[in-house]
Amino acid sequence: MKFVSVFPAILALLAAALFSVPARSQEQNPATAAPAPVAKPIQATPIQPPQQAPATPAPAAAPPPPKTIDELNAEEILRLVRYSYTLYDRDFTGQLRQGFKVKIPFTLSLQPKYIRFKFDNPDQIIHLNTADNQFQLREVVAGSDGPVDPARYGERIRGTDVTYDDLSMRFLYWPNARIVGEEKKKTRDTWIVRVRNPGEAGNYATVDAWVDKGSGGLMQMIGYDDKGRPVRRFEVLHGKKMDDVWMVDEMRVETIDPNDGKRLSHTYLEIKDTAPTVRVDP
Repeated sequence: MKFVSVFPAILALLAAALFSVPARSQEQNPATAAPAPVAKPIQATPIQPPQQAPATPAPAAAPPPPKTIDELNAEEILRLVRYSYTLYDRDFTGQLRQGFKVKIPFTLSLQPKYIRFKFDNPDQIIHLNTADNQFQLREVVAGSDGPVDPARYGERIRGTDVTYDDLSMRFLYWPNARIVGEEKKKTRDTWIVRVRNPGEAGNYATVDAWVDKGSGGLMQMIGYDDKGRPVRRFEVLHGKKMDDVWMVDEMRVETIDPNDGKRLSHTYLEIKDTAPTVRVDP
């Protein structure tokens, strides 16, 4: 927009007012005539520049749309898996089974801040504290409560194929995950997410996890040693609805010979039913 300057016209008016003298109405004796009044200068009112309307602030940028399933990265997928395991505040009864004779009962507690396995004869509690997205594997046994020594992460629990690493699924908290493929497992679309052990504790240097795109649950896991050879395989065999909760109720855990890839032994992890909910802070 162009603004027309008004200052030349204002200066002209001021000059005319300052230098003009009023005309006499009749002739007067110069000696007796009263002196002509002196014209007072006109006080010019300062000209204020035109006020501009305040600028209208730009509207805030709209938040980005939520990601679709296929846009998730590997870290977000593992976060989805962790969330799926702490979604329900429920207790369940289950067992570790080898063949038809060896059955080791337990109670599983799923809570937003931890996952807990409680065994009897002798009493033993293994719990993974996940508060504030942190990882801490602890054990209560013989009246003591303390963190599990990392040297024991690969230790078998009660002689089964299931280790402390396996129960806690510690690999879900390893950093620098990446997606290495996609595959169908039992008609389900899955991502294959690979994570590397940031330390030396446990039996696994690398883990590949098959994650269900629909539920965020684990469908399969293979653990590899530091030479890239498979040493443990998890596979979900079946799931069912318990009350209003869909749960994996049968999973097979296999110990693999790293030299020839053959199965050495296997244990079934089974969830049998819901249990009365009992809450005691770890």
